[in-house]
Amino acid sequence: MNIRLVACDLDGTLMGQDLVFSTYLLSILRRVREQGVIVTIATGRGYPSTRHFARQLGVTAPLICYQGAQIRTADGDTVYSGTFPPEHLSEVIAFCHAGGWELAVYCDDEIYQSTLMYEQAYYDRWFGLPIHLAPDLLAAIPGEPVKFIAIAPDASSADRLEREMAYLAKGKYKVVRSHPWFVEGMALDVSKGESLARLAGRMGIAREETMALGDSDNDISMVRWAGLGVAMGDASPALLQAADVIAPAQSEDGAAWALARYALGETE
Repeated sequence: MNIRLVACDLDGTLMGQDLVFSTYLLSILRRVREQGVIVTIATGRGYPSTRHFARQLGVTAPLICYQGAQIRTADGDTVYSGTFPPEHLSEVIAFCHAGGWELAVYCDDEIYQSTLMYEQAYYDRWFGLPIHLAPDLLAAIPGEPVKFIAIAPDASSADRLEREMAYLAKGKYKVVRSHPWFVEGMALDVSKGESLARLAGRMGIAREETMALGDSDNDISMVRWAGLGVAMGDASPALLQAADVIAPAQSEDGAAWALARYALGETE
């Protein structure tokens, strides 16, 4: 298999809870790039946070961020942007307010919320973007958002949140589980998979020449679309079913294992 483009999720795939990349992973990624393979990141994180990690990884290709809602270059230029349909934002805000769910709306590389459930360090770790607190959330958002995150207090509550939000969203926008207690919403034509297809097309790279690595439900679209889809060994059950290859867990350098085996062609 001739891999020319690799898309890697960040959290739970390239890095764990400590947000640190292993030395082995960094060495494998360097060798992959030296072989002429293009490496990109495909994440739900915002662009500033994605660019921060891309620099640590030595990734210079356009980055897929905001769950695929944007593709942006290392210099910040926008290659693609798919905004959340603004006519549905008020119902999302009302739904979250009525259910007691925390809501974060992403717009112009910043986040707008009406409440914060956790300490600031929590948001710095997971979001990495400036947060604006506004009682009237709809009035505070300055333009068309790219996505939202509804946050549950725990994983079991998030199961209910996901079911109820999927019912609310049907036919209007897309929702996906990105974390045990995060449910995210984007435009219907936005996903990591669709933006991987956009990026590959822009680069003249065929689908069968692509590889995608992930660990969560929000990675299913790109793992299915790619010529070779890889799930970490500790991935969500749905992603494990969707993948062509199951690698070791993230904590066991599963991403590096898959890259060495399939991008570099090493069998040991």
